Amino acid sequence: MLVAVGREPVTDTVGLDAIGLEPNEDGVLETDHQARTDRDTVFAVGDVAGEPMLAHKAYAEGHVAAEVIAGEPAALDHQAVPAAVFTDPEIGTVGLTAAEAEQEGFDPVVGRMPFQASGRALTLGEDDGFVRIVADADTEFVLGAQIVGPEAAELVAEVGLAIEMGARLEDVAATIHTHPTLSEAVGEAAANARGEAVHTLNR
Repeated sequence: MLVAVGREPVTDTVGLDAIGLEPNEDGVLETDHQARTDRDTVFAVGDVAGEPMLAHKAYAEGHVAAEVIAGEPAALDHQAVPAAVFTDPEIGTVGLTAAEAEQEGFDPVVGRMPFQASGRALTLGEDDGFVRIVADADTEFVLGAQIVGPEAAELVAEVGLAIEMGARLEDVAATIHTHPTLSEAVGEAAANARGEAVHTLNR
């Protein structure tokens, strides 16, 4: 069972009216790609800037805001913000699900690798779960991943990097992963999406 009470921005106690700023109906200060609000000299980061309300997203926003204030050419890119749920087994997600990809006009292809086929997961005694990777069928650009299993919060970073750099399924599948490791499941899921998996049945 997971009980998630959620969080909300606290913008009603900081005197925003004194500087002519007004949050939206959800209490969020809307920002542009540089974390800038409607006031050019006021920036908003973290929970007050809206979803996803995650510490690492807030850090990235703060980093960009500081660079912009310092006169550097920085901008936010939210396409690959990972999220994790530290349950047992862990859950890690990044980018789009297949349904979300379809809604955005992609023709998604999905590759999967169960941890029951991972030698490392078996030796750890933690073989519940899977790696699922989502890509565009036409271009094979990696769009997202959902991972359930041991170290999912760590493993999802590889797919986040793939999305950030515009990698294709072939790039991930052709990357040589150390054996035996959990990360092999990411490469194998990419291979599965291409119909080239060795350790699991191809889609």
